[in-house]
Amino acid sequence: MDIQMFVMDGQRSNKTEIEIIRMNNIVSLFMFSRCEYEKVKRNAWEENWKAMRLYSVVALVAFVVITLLSTVSLSIGKYKWVYLAYTFLSLLYFCISRCQLSSFLGKELVVYSFFAALLLFGIITGTVITPEELTVNYIVFMMVAPLLFTARAAVMNGLILSSMLLYIGLAFFAQHNPILSKNLVNVILYGVLSMFMTATMMRSKLQRILYHKEMEALEVSKRESQERLLNYERFLTDMVRYAASEATPDKVLNQLVEYIGQRVTADRAYIFEQNHRGTFDNTYEWCKAGVPKEKDNLQDVPYEGIIETWCAQYQESNNAIIHDIEECKKTSEAIYERLKPQGVNTFVTGPIKINGKMVGFYGVDNPPKEKLHEISNEMDMIEFMVSFMIRLRDNANALEHSALYDQLTDCKNRKALDWAYTEKLGKYFPLAVVMCDLNGLKEINDQKGHDAGDKAIVQTAQTLKSVFGKRHVYRLGGDEFIAVLPNITHPAFQKLLETAKSQLGATASLGTTISGTKDTDFESLLKAADAQMYENKRQYYIAAGNDRRKRSL
Repeated sequence: MDIQMFVMDGQRSNKTEIEIIRMNNIVSLFMFSRCEYEKVKRNAWEENWKAMRLYSVVALVAFVVITLLSTVSLSIGKYKWVYLAYTFLSLLYFCISRCQLSSFLGKELVVYSFFAALLLFGIITGTVITPEELTVNYIVFMMVAPLLFTARAAVMNGLILSSMLLYIGLAFFAQHNPILSKNLVNVILYGVLSMFMTATMMRSKLQRILYHKEMEALEVSKRESQERLLNYERFLTDMVRYAASEATPDKVLNQLVEYIGQRVTADRAYIFEQNHRGTFDNTYEWCKAGVPKEKDNLQDVPYEGIIETWCAQYQESNNAIIHDIEECKKTSEAIYERLKPQGVNTFVTGPIKINGKMVGFYGVDNPPKEKLHEISNEMDMIEFMVSFMIRLRDNANALEHSALYDQLTDCKNRKALDWAYTEKLGKYFPLAVVMCDLNGLKEINDQKGHDAGDKAIVQTAQTLKSVFGKRHVYRLGGDEFIAVLPNITHPAFQKLLETAKSQLGATASLGTTISGTKDTDFESLLKAADAQMYENKRQYYIAAGNDRRKRSL
């Protein structure tokens, strides 16, 4: 069977799965880009809140200056200069804070100019600006400005209403208290109004700055997303190329582990698989030059403890990441004690799932800390390719086992014997052969049924496998077995033969031979062992008074 063609057929039949994982990674890339975008946006907020604090200081200074000028003006009776000074400072602050935002200048300039014109009109005409007139101006400005400048006008309107109520209360209190004059109330009103104007300008300017920052961050994020997407495409293409480059899925998995470790510049890359006992074995491993191998030390790793903790993390984020092993010590002493002696400082691992069931996990040790998040995204693609190749390997092994093993006894069959002799057995010397045939199988089938006969065949097979080793025993058909032992000495062979005779007793007849020279033909060995086996079987039936050969004639 051409395993490479099997691999290629599997890839073609799973083209849809590759497209699905590709789309999943595009979505993951988009989500990562959004995270990067939010990070840039958050940095922009932090930077510009510093600017906003500076604006607040300027506003406070402006309020103090206006209050001082108002107090001086009140003391000398020059009220108009108070309004003129306030108008000048407001327009000056407006120009300074808005000079870099020309695209938004038009509508704001109209509102501020209208408000300033009202003040100047009262000053130029000499009209006394009453609290009622100021209230009208105040309402016009503070109702219109937030609606034009802010996205959340309701917050500003709430502040406006609160300040209006404060002003009305002060005005009412001034009418009933001679200590407070109308001019003092006007000064307080202008101070409050100045603070709200300044806050509105700061809020609007901050929003404009953040808008440009967001656009800039979005462009950077988009460009980085495109680069990462191309990188992921190359990564997926490389893994598919590796899958097609080797003859068997097992070799592909070894190549993939090496490629993954080198790609993420890790010290070690590996795959663990769950065995029939429920524990986990390190089945594939790649180590950077100078890094000791741990594969032999990581067999039968229990699920309880470390792997159980990782599986819980897999449920939340589909991977487990350790940014710093020393920080991990605070949360899991067991993980720290397991990984620290291996020299692990950073770590990324993810599950291997087949049909929704976790069958193992994969991981890399000591990848660069700054690339852990990016690596975790790539691990999603790794999971797909690794699980795909494991499924392909298991299917290939199942097909091979079905073709080369007997279903009843789980011994190798005649086809496996032919292949083994052609590929391997002819190269070993000495070569011992043991032929085995059950005694009385026909009588068992006739008297007790074929189920009892099958049970006798299975028991004989188990005995032969326990003595000679499973990989050396073949079922030729019916009740005949053969054990082929390459590169074995005469004393060792005789010892095994005595053990087999002792355990089998009279249930089977054996015939044996061992090659004397390298030139001995395998067929001649089979014939010699077969002849001896039938002679021993004939002697058994003669002794039992039931010569099957004569009866069959």
